[in-house]
Amino acid sequence: MDTQQHDHKETLNHINRIQGQIETLKKYVEGNHSCEDISSLATSIAKSFDTLRARTLQGFIKYELLDGKEVSDKKFGQLEQLLNLHKK
Repeated sequence: MDTQQHDHKETLNHINRIQGQIETLKKYVEGNHSCEDISSLATSIAKSFDTLRARTLQGFIKYELLDGKEVSDKKFGQLEQLLNLHKK
């Protein structure tokens, strides 16, 4: 399995986790869980979406912009910093 296929598989796994979280959120609301529990889970789901967006951006940079080209450690570090800012 090449790197891009591996990244796609990880992204699909991430989406499946988000789907599971959303199903749990729906059950929380239907089951009259506390607002605090519902809010906490909704926050967790939002963070999962943020991570998914960052993963997608990273894939775009890696496979579309760089097209598999090697970059220096310094440039890679700068890219990581940019992606970390995007996650916030």
